[in-house]
Amino acid sequence: MKRKVSHRAVSRPAGTLAAGWVAVLVFCVSPSLGYTTKSPEVVQMVDRATNYLRRAGHAKPGGMALIGLALLKNKLPLSEPKMVEVAESIAQSARGGAANMDIYSTGLCIIYLASYDPDKYRGEVETLLRALEAKQKPHGGWGYPASKRGDTSMTQYGVLSVWEAKQAGFKVPQTVINRMATWLLKTQDPSGAWGYQAKTSDTFQPIPQSGVRHSLAAAGLGSTYICAHLLGMNPEVSSGGERQPSALKEVRQPQPRRGNRPKINTNVAPDVLRTVQNRGNAWMEKNYTVRPEAEALYYLYALERYHSFRELAEGKANRDPARQEAPKWYNDGVGFLKDLQAKDGSWSWTGQCDTVVNTAFGTLFLLRSTQKSIQRSRGFGDGRLIGGLGLPKKGEFLGRGGQIVSKPLLGPGPALIAALGEQEAEDLTALVEQFDRLGDRKRPELLTSKHQKRFKTLLCDPSPEKRIAAVRMLVFSGNLDNVPTLIPALKDPDLDVVLATRDGLRRLTRRFGGFDLPDNPTPEDKLRAVRQWKKWYLSIRPDTEF
Repeated sequence: MKRKVSHRAVSRPAGTLAAGWVAVLVFCVSPSLGYTTKSPEVVQMVDRATNYLRRAGHAKPGGMALIGLALLKNKLPLSEPKMVEVAESIAQSARGGAANMDIYSTGLCIIYLASYDPDKYRGEVETLLRALEAKQKPHGGWGYPASKRGDTSMTQYGVLSVWEAKQAGFKVPQTVINRMATWLLKTQDPSGAWGYQAKTSDTFQPIPQSGVRHSLAAAGLGSTYICAHLLGMNPEVSSGGERQPSALKEVRQPQPRRGNRPKINTNVAPDVLRTVQNRGNAWMEKNYTVRPEAEALYYLYALERYHSFRELAEGKANRDPARQEAPKWYNDGVGFLKDLQAKDGSWSWTGQCDTVVNTAFGTLFLLRSTQKSIQRSRGFGDGRLIGGLGLPKKGEFLGRGGQIVSKPLLGPGPALIAALGEQEAEDLTALVEQFDRLGDRKRPELLTSKHQKRFKTLLCDPSPEKRIAAVRMLVFSGNLDNVPTLIPALKDPDLDVVLATRDGLRRLTRRFGGFDLPDNPTPEDKLRAVRQWKKWYLSIRPDTEF
């Protein structure tokens, strides 16, 4: 059971491993690429902020929801006491008086519960959605109860909560989406930005707004991109020319396939929406800054949201933001937050937002939280979760953009296995999903020792996506002989590979409690897990040599 070591192997001698980490550190601060969400400086700032938020509380449900979101986006386990506390607290508030919540709290509570556990808190999310719908003003925006005008700041959270709810499988009336999109298109300032308490144009020609500033420009413009996605107006959504795995043959159906986005009943004109976006993008580029005079942290979260949905619309959304080339606005924002963070991990700034809320906003920016939501949503089909609702049926698989594509299962099994070695990373994932559907009894029969040897070599591939696929296939084999090969992958530098290995080992060995490796492990956590798994394996197979 000795594993052959290569220069690309996941498990390396201590000296080589140390040198590799030095290279990683140099890469993370390279002037050409800048920071990523996994850069040591960013991780350190996030950890300090997370520790601060664990000890924090807030009087408003929306403030509590922001605390929970910052922890959730940092991939803390769902059993994290603070996250459980937040969920129960805002669920109680929703049950006790959703109609009395302000718009900020209503939207943020929808976002948190729909992201944290949409099944357990389905009733509360639906209650909050009904309250949100009831508070939408006739023109389509949201604002203060006593005012007829819409408030751009509030409306952005109404828009974002509708998007998050739709991704989690909740139904939102199309009229709600049409009205909020129309309001955004009619409240743009001639400069291309948005104001505070908006005046609504009688046409789609922009009219002067008051209170124009960076945070509201990002809020309004980001919301138009979210509406475009909800309305199916992004090229990323509507384009039918995506390249699918070459090994798959398309089965043409005489009727539309269920994975296709249905025609949306909307009166929003795509050309008007694009004109508004172009005008807004020009303002953002002309007035670029990450250090506005007011509400800087609030602005940074809106800025990240705007850029993330713009990247999606322009086809630039990377599968893993931690490996994406860092844009200037993110690098500049990291530098700004690095200088501003207090010793206790918090951030403060002048304006209406308090320190807890500002710290949550700063954390969400550093984590590229919106991009994480988008990447997760691209694993949804027709707005429903891969993990539970809306799973493809037999003969279908989830292609790029979360679209369910009708394809035959490749058979016999060896043909599917042969195809696995020929695919690009994204296509490989789809093929592994197909293999998963062959069933627990069929998969081990097909994965011979020859095939398993092939996937062991794939564990050394430079692509993290292929390493994840290799882990899953070795787990599918049901062969405990693969445990010694999988254990070193717990030290993989890519977090997704580590978590796939952790979960795979638990499944393969039927030790579902596993060993306590958290969702965001430290190097010490990884080494401890490796030692524990080796000790366990030696207890059942004492002759093993690792």
